[in-house]
Amino acid sequence: MESEKEMEQVEQAQAKEGEAALDPVQIALVEALIFAATEPIGFEELAAVAQIEIGELHAIMEVLTTKYIGESSGIELVRVASKFQFRTKAPFAPFIREMRAGMPRKLTGAALETLAIVAYRQPIVRSDIERIRGVDATPTLNTLIERNLIKIVGHQSTVGQPALFGTTDEFLKLFGLNSLAELPTLKDLRELETMPADPISNDHEGEQPADTIEAQQPVLS
Repeated sequence: MESEKEMEQVEQAQAKEGEAALDPVQIALVEALIFAATEPIGFEELAAVAQIEIGELHAIMEVLTTKYIGESSGIELVRVASKFQFRTKAPFAPFIREMRAGMPRKLTGAALETLAIVAYRQPIVRSDIERIRGVDATPTLNTLIERNLIKIVGHQSTVGQPALFGTTDEFLKLFGLNSLAELPTLKDLRELETMPADPISNDHEGEQPADTIEAQQPVLS
C-alpha cells in the first residue's frame, strides 16, 4: 500500500497537471479573494467576483486545496458549510493562542469616540467628555489609561480641581502620527462621513446615560 506521504505526492502531481490547463492569474485571483474574505465565501460569490464559470472554479478549488495540503504550509483551505476559508493548521493553534494573548485588544466604538474627543479637545476634563457623549466616561477613560493611550496632563483650576486628560506618545504611535498636528482636519472627517458606514454594533453596552448616574467615587476625578 502507498504511504500517506506518497499519496500526498501523487495528489500534488495531479494538481500540478490540472493547474497547467488553468489560467494562473485566475487561480491567484480566487486565492486572493478567499484570503481577503472576513468570512467563509461560497462558489457563487467567488464566481461572480472573479468572473469565471462555476465548472472552472471547481477545478481551481481542487488545485488550491491540494496546494495547501503539503506539510510545508502552515495554513489550509477548508470547506465550511459549502463555503471556503483559509485557516491555520491545528498543530500550530497553541502558538497562535500564545501570540494573540500578547496582542492588544481592539478598541470598542465607545473607546474610540472618547479617544477622539480627548485627542481633539485636549486638555479636557471628564465632565466635558460626558457632556459631549451623554454617558458616564469613567470606565472608558480607565481603559484608555490602562492602554497608555491617554494620561492625566494636569488639573483644572476650578472647584475640586478635576483631572485634565490628553493623549500619549503611544496614541501617536498607534495611529502612525508624528505629532498631533497630523490629526485629520474637520474637513477630512466630514469627507469620511460620506463613506458607507459599518453595521451598527452594540459598542455602548454597559454604559449609562450621564444624567442618570448616581454620585460615585470613580478611579479618575
